[in-house]
Amino acid sequence: MDRRSEALAQLLETALSEQFAMPAVELLQAMPIPVAVVHAGDLRALAINELMAQFLHRADAAGLTISAMLPPAHPLSDPRPYRAVATSGQPVAHTIVVDGQTWDWFIRPLKGEGRSVEYLFTGLVAQPATPLETDVARLRDMNAAKTEFLNLAAHELRTPLSVILGYSSMLEQGELSPEHQKLAGSRIFEKARQLSRLITDMSLVGRFDELGAAMATEPVDLVGLLEPIVKDQQRRFPDLAIDLGLDILAAPVQGNPYWLHLAIRELLDNAIRFRPGPTGRIDVTLAEADRHWSIRVLDDGFGVDPQAQGQLFKRFARIETDENRHLIGLGIGLYLVQEVARAHGGRVLVDSRPGAGSEFRFELPRM
Repeated sequence: MDRRSEALAQLLETALSEQFAMPAVELLQAMPIPVAVVHAGDLRALAINELMAQFLHRADAAGLTISAMLPPAHPLSDPRPYRAVATSGQPVAHTIVVDGQTWDWFIRPLKGEGRSVEYLFTGLVAQPATPLETDVARLRDMNAAKTEFLNLAAHELRTPLSVILGYSSMLEQGELSPEHQKLAGSRIFEKARQLSRLITDMSLVGRFDELGAAMATEPVDLVGLLEPIVKDQQRRFPDLAIDLGLDILAAPVQGNPYWLHLAIRELLDNAIRFRPGPTGRIDVTLAEADRHWSIRVLDDGFGVDPQAQGQLFKRFARIETDENRHLIGLGIGLYLVQEVARAHGGRVLVDSRPGAGSEFRFELPRM
């Protein structure tokens, strides 16, 4: 481990120039482990590779200081090891545990032309887990997820249920005018639909284990799967301009039609729900790209701040703003989309800006 990090540091130091030239950045991206280069003075991340961005859940980490990009409890947020390397010029290494995974974390000095420490090279190497450690970590994660889920579900269920109980009590007393009775019925129906969605989400959480190697698959045509989903949403939301564009007649994949249907529908539901009003536009396309099929959902809704996009695909994560705070949910929709994509050898990408809408791309390998 120490020899490996030293060799990588020497290689990177050779590639560095006064302005941190592009070859050094390309070298970072080519490294097979999560790595980053941090300024020795203000501990600002000058460059990180994609693996480190995924580890940090921060696509926008480059340019941020360590303290700004990570919560105080995160092992990598402690500034003292970085300061020690910057001051002494000697590398340090620690063993850390993040999300049940054990890592060898190293920090090595990178010297500039004056031979003083100008940058810090930091990275992570995953330690292979023993079967017992794997089982313990899995049980710990399951227990934490169960607790988090129960707390969130109780909170989310309480809101619509209290509205239903309140209006039902007023209807039972028979003191509402016909106009207010209609309003009460409308509110009860609306909150009952929200409860139904929450219950559906709760049932899905218990089935995520099916998205593994044992998942049943069969030949699926994405065109035949996508068209009915879009038509159903067009019928349910006539005030929205939902347009489907198809560049091909068929898009065969090897997959599970049930989970693929859920993922595609969730992408459309997400575009429909997170918008300022009942009107707007959603463009859905299916096209061939390199070795995969790409389902693209483009909306003109609220959009998501780039700094918060790393939270979009995390389990039970919700990005609350003044615009969407009234919407309820368990925060599993986009997590489900990501897990379905991974289970099929694909991926999901997002490009979004606040006030400008979002574009999600659901990519699956072609047969």
